[in-house]
Amino acid sequence: MIQPIDYFLAGWFALALASAVYVGIDQYRHNPEPPVMKWGFILVTIYMGPLGLLLYVLADKEPRPGEHEQFIAPLWKQGAGSAIHCVTGRDLSCECSQYLPA
Repeated sequence: MIQPIDYFLAGWFALALASAVYVGIDQYRHNPEPPVMKWGFILVTIYMGPLGLLLYVLADKEPRPGEHEQFIAPLWKQGAGSAIHCVTGRDLSCECSQYLPA
């Protein structure tokens, strides 16, 4: 039997997918970041859905070409980028390590 939460979750997953697609396209077309950071924001957006998209837009999305370094200069944006880098690296290493022989 379908519960109301099922509709909410289906909508959330659809928004998470759409958000991740947007971040992925924007990262690879308009953002001069290293690939590890591009994948980091994509993975965090998959995990967090629209909240990840909001974090990306506020902390990393280049407002105009050539202004990325100036845009990410505030300390909180650098902290967000560092957290994204560490969270996705740790998560991927944990996920991958379970499939590797001991």
